[in-house]
Order: sequence, then C-alpha cells, then structure tokens
Amino acid sequence: MQRAGQSVTLYNALADDGDAVVLRAFDTRDAAQSAHRGGLRRLFMLLLKEQVKYLEKNLPDAQRLGMLFMPFGTQQELQQQILAMTFERCCLNDSLPTNETEFTTRGKEAKNRLLLIAQELARLAGNVLGEYQAVQKNLPQLKANAQANQDVRAQLEWLLHRGFIGDTPYDRLQHVPRYLKAISLRIEKLRSNPARDAQCMAQMQPLTQAWQKLRQAQQGNSDPRVEEFAWMMQELRVSLYAQELKTPVIVSVKRLEKMLAGIRS
Repeated sequence: MQRAGQSVTLYNALADDGDAVVLRAFDTRDAAQSAHRGGLRRLFMLLLKEQVKYLEKNLPDAQRLGMLFMPFGTQQELQQQILAMTFERCCLNDSLPTNETEFTTRGKEAKNRLLLIAQELARLAGNVLGEYQAVQKNLPQLKANAQANQDVRAQLEWLLHRGFIGDTPYDRLQHVPRYLKAISLRIEKLRSNPARDAQCMAQMQPLTQAWQKLRQAQQGNSDPRVEEFAWMMQELRVSLYAQELKTPVIVSVKRLEKMLAGIRS
C-alpha cells in the first residue's frame, strides 16, 4: 500500500470479532499470524456451533470449577477459555488450513474429539485451581518471611492470571499443578529450615533478574527462547524447593546460565 508517498507492506489475516470473523490488515507478520490463529479458531467455532452449545451445557464440574476460578474471573470466562483451548487443540495443532476444502475437512475430523478434549481440559483446570487453593491456605505462614513471601507471590502472579488457561500452551499447563504443589511443599519446609530456603533463593535470584531484563528488552514482542527459559526456571524451582516431585528434564543453575548465555549471544 501507499502511505504518505511511501510503499509499505501490510499483512492480511482473519481476526476474531466475537460472533463473526473479519479480514484485517496488520503492520507486522507476527501480529497477523497471532490474530489469524484467533480468527481461524472462531471460524471453526462458528462452523461447529451446535457442538459449542452442547459443550457449554455439559462441561463436567462446571459449578465447582466456577467457584474455584472466582479469584480470577467468572464461571463464563473460565468456560470460554476451556472452549477456546479445546478448539485450539482439536483444529489448530497441525499446519493451519489455507483453503475451504482443508478447513471443512479439519472441522469434520475435529467434531468427534471435541467433547473428550474439553473434558480433559476441565479436569486439568480443576487440578490447577485445586492446587492453587491449597497454596492460598498456606500463604499466611509466609508472613514472617518477607523475602519468601514476595518471591512466592510473584511466582503465582506469573503462573496464574485471569486468562491463564487460554494463554498457557497445553504442554506447559499440564505441569502447573506440580509447580503449585512445589510451592506448598516449600512453605511447609520453610518453617523447619529457613536458612535452606534463603540459600535456594540466592541461587535463583541472578537468573530471575536476568530473565526480568530480557522480558523488558522484548518490549511486548515474544521470543520463544525467553519463554522456554521462564518455564525452565519453574522446573529449577521444583528441583531446589521440592526435589521429591521430580522434574521431567535435567535442570540445574549451570544449565540455565548456559541457556541464558545462548539467548544473549
């Protein structure tokens, strides 16, 4: 397009408009790709609107989950996030459809999996929120230790927020109950051995500060390496504060320092 006498490139994408999708132009490829996923997801939800209605009425444990989600938002918001993630997993896992035939075929393939995936996600959301509730009950024990209190609250804020189910990739979300369980174990151990907790925090601190600087430098852009580093820090926390819960990957301060050097280079 011509803008103020200059030739500029814009990127077209489908964008979610609530009960419809619209075609919009974006200034960057990244912004267009991000919007396009949301637009395609909405298009699949419109294609399979009968299934959406059924899921809205038949999500397991909906009321109990709504109660557990109250610190973050409403039952309806939680339901919409579970639905969005269900369609994300059923329809957008592989390379995205690029024409009507591919789109229709993908929709037909997804139809029979939706309920199973939605039930699985509702269960996972219940596990996350149940562990979060357990942490909340233990938090008053941290009042005597200002540093640990601040550290745990910052960790919780990063892990869980109003849109965490929709925003957290599924393969990461699966591990969140373990991260929360690790926080509960940390609080238990803190009473008997505050010195050890302080030692672990001293090991984490330089990595946390480096990560915060990286995030600021991103200025709202997403770098997959920084995301990966953030999740590896959660694994390191399990390894330091709650070794008995085990980590699926080998993790250590040295490994994370090496990872950090790779991101900076």
